[in-house]
Amino acid sequence: MKLEFSDDMREILEEFLIEAEEILSNLDQDLIELEENPQDKELLNKIFRGMHTLKGGAGFLGLTSIVEIAHKIEDIFNQLRNDELTLTSDLMDLIFEGVDRLKEAVEMLKENDEIPDEEDIQDYLRRLEQALTSAGGSGETVIDAEVVHNDGDTEEFEFVEGVDEDIKELIKKYPGKDLGEILEELILLPPDERPPLETVEKLERIIAEGKDVKDLIKPKQKEEKKEEEQVETPPPPPPPPPTQESQQLPQQQQPQPQQKQQPQPPSKKKKSEKKEEVIRVDVERVEVLMNLVGELVLDRNRIVKLASGLETSCESTDIIEELLDSITGMSRTVSDLQDAVMKLRMQPVKKIFSKFPRIVRDLAKKLNKKVNLVLEGEDTEIDRSILDKLEDPLIHLVRNAIDHGIEPPEERIKAGKPEVGTVKLSAFQEGDRIIIAIEDDGRGIDVEKIKRKAVEKGIISPEQAENMTEKEAYELLFMPGFSTADQVSDVSGRGVGMDVVASTIHALRGTIEVESEPGKGTKFIMKLPLTVAIIRTLMVGANQRIFAIPLYSVVEIVRYEPENVKQIGQFKSFMLRDEVYLLFSLNELFEIPDTDEKQFIVIVKVGEKNIAIAVEELFGEEEIVIKPLGKLLENVQGIAGATITGDGKVVLIVDTNSLINDKKSQLVGVL
Repeated sequence: MKLEFSDDMREILEEFLIEAEEILSNLDQDLIELEENPQDKELLNKIFRGMHTLKGGAGFLGLTSIVEIAHKIEDIFNQLRNDELTLTSDLMDLIFEGVDRLKEAVEMLKENDEIPDEEDIQDYLRRLEQALTSAGGSGETVIDAEVVHNDGDTEEFEFVEGVDEDIKELIKKYPGKDLGEILEELILLPPDERPPLETVEKLERIIAEGKDVKDLIKPKQKEEKKEEEQVETPPPPPPPPPTQESQQLPQQQQPQPQQKQQPQPPSKKKKSEKKEEVIRVDVERVEVLMNLVGELVLDRNRIVKLASGLETSCESTDIIEELLDSITGMSRTVSDLQDAVMKLRMQPVKKIFSKFPRIVRDLAKKLNKKVNLVLEGEDTEIDRSILDKLEDPLIHLVRNAIDHGIEPPEERIKAGKPEVGTVKLSAFQEGDRIIIAIEDDGRGIDVEKIKRKAVEKGIISPEQAENMTEKEAYELLFMPGFSTADQVSDVSGRGVGMDVVASTIHALRGTIEVESEPGKGTKFIMKLPLTVAIIRTLMVGANQRIFAIPLYSVVEIVRYEPENVKQIGQFKSFMLRDEVYLLFSLNELFEIPDTDEKQFIVIVKVGEKNIAIAVEELFGEEEIVIKPLGKLLENVQGIAGATITGDGKVVLIVDTNSLINDKKSQLVGVL
């Protein structure tokens, strides 16, 4: 169903979409925790409030199908927290289905201003209704209509102190309904008939505090007790002559408003503090700021280079010294600004880690396995552009761990393991790299099976398989089309995925390693840069051209010594401290004319291997800003981008993984 929004409503819609995505994102993890601890009242109330907030926002915008789903799920949680319903696995499946439907609706709204038609959700709503009625009720709190009753001038109840006049009018207008039902009535009214937004917000605040109509009213007292109560000590000033309300049971009634009003100021203060601490900024604005800072870093590098030349070519004067001091101060400020802007782009990995409890729960249930997910280092921060691209590789590796790694319960018991398998997803910072690991305590990787499958598929020869080390065998897992699954299923086994995982990690200028022990488990370790925008590089020269090699991939730099170069078949090798490295010249890899002027060897890490690259010149380290090559050159093999150096030259940035990618199948098992 297509919707139309005015400019004013469009702003409210955008706020709603941000809030809805946050609520639904947190729900998956909260629901998994609830399934493990179904009696956790605090968690039940948290989920109830989240669904209530979602329903309220959707109702204000007239998103009927979202309101109906959220309202029914809210009713289920109302029954759960009142112990009128028992949380079962089937009921949890039904709730998760509703969360998925809400996510789809929010995504449709975000992309095309559409929401599902009401007839599309009727079957689901009917199943929710059946779940509710099976508990013997509707799940809604009923307030005694005889207490909340308006009969002309005679009211059978009165309000406790401190109740807002707007709220009083609403309770009188909707007798017999609780506050949640009143809010729902308001939400479903046409926009021009709704009370002011301020009134709706007051009502939502009272509900969020856990109060209902019964907490705001009391039965009206009879006049008969008036004389007896006047003997009691009257309430202290400043009130004028006591009213009927203040005269009745002063010792019991007066403390009640104080107790209820006391916690309100802190809660309001807390809310206002949160608003001051967080400002939502459009991602595009941060990207623009990042690009400007990148240009500033390039200008800084150029000024520093010119100042260095000025210092060596001119006699020292007071003006030159002051200029150099100013440049040093500016350089320090630019570095601080760069760090500050970089932190704006950083986000905790919890953003994607929070999705995995649900993924693990659903897949384990589908495969009839018992799996416990452990999350560590969720507060570790990484560049947003990297984080967004990590989700698919992580999902694939976790699914593989459950499908291939974790054994069925009966098999684990026979092997002397707990019947519940463990998958651990962890993240931590190590220097300027972020380490993300996926570890399981399953059956491990069978190296011989990998070799056998690789030979069957013609990826390697039997001779290569014989000479292959364990780490080289693990590298085969990332070959296109390779799979060790005996049967193809809808979970895995199609040979599509692991090669995409590796290429995605390499495209982010990261590395992926495998550790495994048969019968004990497997661990995939991904090492990624903190950011992809500004990196440190090693500047090298080949055939009068300058190239930048990312410093994180550089293992060692040594002098080129011809006597240590040996020929092994069609490849050259370099001997260093009894280690043998495959040797390529940078000229050879880029297919540019080779020379005999090689002076240095740069040992770089490519996957699980260290490979030697011969270069003609070495210019040292430099911090650079990566610039994309544009659409025409974006697919050039071996080039990750370009940069501008301090002296104004354009330098290409080497992507060692893709540079040697086309030689990988030939390299397997050579050494």
